[in-house]
Amino acid sequence: MKRCLTLFAALLLLLCSCSGGEQSAKPKTADMLNITNTEKNFLGCKSRFEAVISAMKAKASVLENEHNNAVKAENKSEYFLEDNYILTVFHPFELDSFSLTDGFSDEMTAENAKSYYELQGNGADIVYDSDGKSSFSLMFVSEEITKKYTVDYDEKQDSFRYAFTVEDSEGEHTEEFLEFSKAENGVYVIQSTDTRCYIQFDSEDKITYFCCGELNGGDFIEDDSIYPTPAEDIDGYWVLTKGKASFLNIHTYENGVLTHEDCSSGPWKNIKINESDYASAFLKNS
Repeated sequence: MKRCLTLFAALLLLLCSCSGGEQSAKPKTADMLNITNTEKNFLGCKSRFEAVISAMKAKASVLENEHNNAVKAENKSEYFLEDNYILTVFHPFELDSFSLTDGFSDEMTAENAKSYYELQGNGADIVYDSDGKSSFSLMFVSEEITKKYTVDYDEKQDSFRYAFTVEDSEGEHTEEFLEFSKAENGVYVIQSTDTRCYIQFDSEDKITYFCCGELNGGDFIEDDSIYPTPAEDIDGYWVLTKGKASFLNIHTYENGVLTHEDCSSGPWKNIKINESDYASAFLKNS
């Protein structure tokens, strides 16, 4: 009887292992999309935006660092003078005031906003208004200037639009804006005052393509909005519609190759980095 029970338990274990039961999750590297917040609200969407940006930054920065280390190995003393040494750092979509929206939730009220934003208000009157879900507005009002921070969130498209505007003696003008939207087939599109990005992930959350460009002066305008829904025919060429001459730097990842282009130090620098040359780099940087 005891032997029969043992065989039965072994059989159950075998059946469970063959029935598609729980399997260990594949580890994610830093350059993969890792969404940990699935809440359908602005702060959840903001977290997903940050996850998309984090994966793209990791893909570029790890490859560029590994490339630079290889250049240093060849010329330890004056590596920074080499034409193929990358001097710039990839930090797209770092807006000075976007962190103020960390308090934009259904729990924030007009009253507690006054204490929450007291330091940032710097003595100005604090006016907060929101429907708690899709529309948020924060104003710092003084005699000389009004600073206004707004967010619109679209639950259906899971996209948001942030804007920071200033009204003073010269009128009202936009200091910052940021838009984030998800298209079909794992595509995300992002734009701010001076940067655009188109990025695509596969079903395993790996980046298959991205193009990200930062303007060299001038701005993208709000009339070219991608909120709440980007155009159906949008693709990587959308990033560079102003023409390459308008950009300070462009990063493109396609077919396992990162292309770094920048003109921050004069003539355009074009460097191609094969990901296959640094196969283990993302494991040690995760």
